[in-house]
Order: sequence, then C-alpha cells, then structure tokens
Amino acid sequence: MPTAVTDQQIIDYYEKSYDDYQIVWHVNSRMSMHYGYWDETTHSLKDALINMNRRLAAVAGIRSHHHVLDAGCGVGGSSVYLAKETGCRVTGITLSQVQVAKAKENAAKHSVSDQTDFRVVNFTATPFDDQSFDVVWCIESVCHANDKAAFLREAFRILKKGGTLIVADFFRTEKDPALDTHHWMDRWAKTWAIPAFEKLSGFESKAIQSGFSTVDNMDITKPIFPTAKRLYYCLIPGIICDRFLRLFGMRTNWNMGNVWSTLYQYRSLVEGFWDYRIVKAVK
Repeated sequence: MPTAVTDQQIIDYYEKSYDDYQIVWHVNSRMSMHYGYWDETTHSLKDALINMNRRLAAVAGIRSHHHVLDAGCGVGGSSVYLAKETGCRVTGITLSQVQVAKAKENAAKHSVSDQTDFRVVNFTATPFDDQSFDVVWCIESVCHANDKAAFLREAFRILKKGGTLIVADFFRTEKDPALDTHHWMDRWAKTWAIPAFEKLSGFESKAIQSGFSTVDNMDITKPIFPTAKRLYYCLIPGIICDRFLRLFGMRTNWNMGNVWSTLYQYRSLVEGFWDYRIVKAVK
C-alpha cells in the first residue's frame, strides 16, 4: 500500500544523505544523483551521468530557443548541462533550499547563471503561468510525488502546445507484488522517501487523462544496470562506515536507510519487480 510522504521527509532524505552522494557519486563535481546511462562509449559513472543528460536532451529535442523546467533539479546538474550544451533557458525547482543554493553555485561556476533560475517550488503546484515552458524535464523525481496525476496535470498546464514532458524514472513492473516476499520494493521506497513506485501502464494512462496527445516510452533498464550493481557493491562498505560514524554521532536514520537501499534496489531489480523507463509525453 502507498504510504504518503511529506515534503519535509523528501527534504530530509536529500539533505541528510548529501555526504553519501558525495562519497559515491562525487555530487560536488558531477552535480548529479541519478543512475546515468551506460553504453559502449561509457567508461565511468561520470560518463554515464553526462550520457543520460545527452540522451534525454536528444529525445526531448531541446533547442536553444526553448525554456525548460527542470522539475526536481537537485543541485542543478541537468540544468547546467542543458544551458551549456544547448543554449536553452532553464528554470530548476526543488523542495530543498540547500539544493537551490548549491544549484546557483554550480550555475555560477559554469558561467550559466544568466540562463538559469532556481527556486523552492513543489512541482505538483507551481506558480508559473499556463503554457510557460517548451519542455518539462524530470530525472528520478516524479517517483517522490504522492499524487502522480497531480504532477501530470500541472506539467500539462504549464507546457506550451506541442511541448514535451520527458521523464526518466523507476517503474514497478506488472509482476505480482505478492511475489515480493522480502518486500524489497516497499523497503526501498521507505528508505528514499518515495510513497510508492508507479506502474508504467498507470502512469501512461494518467498522462493521457491529463490531456497529453501522445505518450511513448523506452525501456533503458539494461543501460542503468551497471549503476544498480555498483550501488549493491556499496552495501558492505556502507554498513561498516555507517556503524563506525555512528559511534561519533555523525549518522542519521536516513543515512542508515540509504545504505540498506543499495540492497533493496538491486534485489528488486534482478527479481523483476521494477524497470527503468524514459517516458515522453507531448501536449
């Protein structure tokens, strides 16, 4: 059963887990927290993170005259990439004031402050006018929405006619959840402040009901699998590190949950309970 999460829980997860992301993802320099996209040109996680931005930008067809909403922008990695590589204008929104500050620092560091704007905004209820954006961009952020339909309705409202919603995220498969006897999916969701993972079929149906004219998807589970496996390899070192740092009061329950999530996400993936999709919906 879905368990509602509060905005504060999502904020706490990302802010209290920031050091974990720095250790494993080098988020200060790479500016990203997602799984990336591995192919024959990818030799490192850094390459994979850039490759995901490149792939999504191509699928969304982003051009220099576009205004993009980065919904769930984190520390601004995708926003900075899009501004630098396509010349577009980007507005990034997140629930975390800490992330907004880091995103602004990253934009300044990469000389794209004049093309970017970052704000604390909930992406299910934004202050933007109707038809404000050419593209709404979401990497591993929609999963945090309690009401996915509310997000889709808001994305539809703020997109221009012919605009594109591009989502890269985790989706529950059609496999019977009763077979998940270890409750991998529910345990993973809880550790990452996710209310519930949506089925692709349900998400696409809600997108159509929200008014989108076409909805397509691409299964990229194989290209994200190396990251899922790398996370799994972090389990034992993570447990050791977590227990040591707890002796000095330097860890929280969010940190501990984040360590164990490396097991939950991997086991649920190899047992076929979720896959990773790019969803493109056109208004």
